[in-house]
Amino acid sequence: MRGSLRIPLLAIGTVLGYGFAFHAMHHRRNERGAWERHIADVCVGAARKGDKGDSVKGNDTPPKTESPEP
Repeated sequence: MRGSLRIPLLAIGTVLGYGFAFHAMHHRRNERGAWERHIADVCVGAARKGDKGDSVKGNDTPPKTESPEP
């Protein structure tokens, strides 16, 4: 009895899990765009901070200096 109940329960759980995932993906399309814009803003802010000469965490390379031409 125990083994014969396990397979249908796993199948029902799988179907419900996929259904929930597709439902969530359908209803969160607008939130994905907002998240992408947020990430883009963070990246642009970090790039601008690096352009100003401020130290960016994890950037240990010294600034390039131009060598005089021979």
